[in-house]
Amino acid sequence: MALHLFGGGVWPATLTPFTPEGGIDAAALQAHVAQVAGTRGVRAVVVNGHAGETSSLDFAERSDVIALAAEAAGEVPVVAGVVAEDPRDASRLAREAAACGARGLLLFPPALFANGAALRPDMVRRFVGDVAAASDLPIVLFQLSRASGQAFAPALMQRLCEEVPQIAGVKDGSDSPELYEDVLAVLRGLPRPVAMLTSNNGWLMASLAYGGDGILSGLGSVAAPLLVALHEAMAAGDLAAARAANARLLPLCRVFYRAPGVDIHNRMKTALKLLGRLPHAAPRLPLLPLDDAETTRIHAALVAAGLLHA
Repeated sequence: MALHLFGGGVWPATLTPFTPEGGIDAAALQAHVAQVAGTRGVRAVVVNGHAGETSSLDFAERSDVIALAAEAAGEVPVVAGVVAEDPRDASRLAREAAACGARGLLLFPPALFANGAALRPDMVRRFVGDVAAASDLPIVLFQLSRASGQAFAPALMQRLCEEVPQIAGVKDGSDSPELYEDVLAVLRGLPRPVAMLTSNNGWLMASLAYGGDGILSGLGSVAAPLLVALHEAMAAGDLAAARAANARLLPLCRVFYRAPGVDIHNRMKTALKLLGRLPHAAPRLPLLPLDDAETTRIHAALVAAGLLHA
């Protein structure tokens, strides 16, 4: 099934729960995925992305996460992140994702691309083409921030979509309204549907107003119903309802997406622990647990968002 048949909507990027000893907590992971996937309006769940601390997972663990999530998500498609420097490793991850039950891939650009791949577009095209050839799964390209050096120029994005028919969507975290609009115009000009899924957590409502098809964000691991409410209100042109949903999301965005960025998803785990939806908030080393002051801020944000009683 092509990803465009899933529609836009909300695609939460799920977390990877760990035991206090550092192993994957399979029961907690499945409960987390089932809870998120069971939210009305969620069209797909994403695993093994930044939110899932995938860089700390070895190959076997990434496979286990996909298989566990696919079982827990039921009819909701699981999209597996592919994070690797070597295209051979990325291709192996793509094949394994398909074997473990994923129904789509979220393809991350290698960190190496930050060192000037924008000036070597053939390098980008080769990497994406090699991964696409490794499986039949549809692909969502991850557009990282312009500042990171891992964003794709509109002309390159157009060429990738033209050359790789498996590309079914773009997760845009460009953090640049100008680049976002330019890429959106490219996607709308293609002869086939390619979804624009915003990950610009500082301006989700605005990015939907530009014409985005949905939201793909780790924020959905904590507040999927609020993201659904925002998306549905914007799709219906109900600005009052959209502003109300956005106002509830604002304290969460402010508390999660603040310096240091290394703790963004660590904070989300703490939020789920406070909400009674995770047994442990433990991240995997080298990340460390949050201190009491940080936990207090997260508690206050959950209260302000209406997700927790004071």
